[in-house]
Amino acid sequence: MFPKLCYACREYEPLNNQLFCLSCQERLPFVSSKEDALAALEGKDYFPEEISDFSTLFYFTKDSHVAEIIHRIKYEGQYRMAKDLGVLLGEKILLDQDLRKYTIVPVPIHNKRRKDRGYNQAEEIAKGFTMVRDIPIANDYLIRTKHDKSQTAKDKNERSEALKHSFTISPYHERLSHIILIDDVITTGSTINACYTQLKKKSPTHVIVASLGVSI
Repeated sequence: MFPKLCYACREYEPLNNQLFCLSCQERLPFVSSKEDALAALEGKDYFPEEISDFSTLFYFTKDSHVAEIIHRIKYEGQYRMAKDLGVLLGEKILLDQDLRKYTIVPVPIHNKRRKDRGYNQAEEIAKGFTMVRDIPIANDYLIRTKHDKSQTAKDKNERSEALKHSFTISPYHERLSHIILIDDVITTGSTINACYTQLKKKSPTHVIVASLGVSI
């Protein structure tokens, strides 16, 4: 009775259980390679230089279909969309790496925001990722300690300053040596930097960052 509409345009029904209609599959700004993903990080002064392994699905710009997708996930309760895109993330990237040693650490949100939203979108992305890449998730490895207003209206310096000391690492969790840090969108890199600052306290051997989108 209710056909599954394209996750991007929300107008047409995709074929063969795809997430996007044929038109959007051609128009969406997919990131085609790891090299292109890394190139998109140029100019993001707050993204940790030590992280050289980054993969993502889309280029992100305001007022785009990708921005609409992220908005639906974060503010319209579309957690299933996050999970489905997490499956796509697992299918399309990092295929050249043996991930059996890795654990996924989703970027956490504050408990108050989780209560209001009902879920953490990064955790939903991670759940989808693990449906095709059989690795564990450690939702409690990083903890969000500060509840701030949305960062979207802040410039990169304000965002970086607001995120300082916003996270802590669990003192009770065993050390993880290989980590995939997952978030929805990389904008300035400040959130990843704040999380990585905490992860370093347990001296991980290798950290990979993966996201649905990266701003350009």
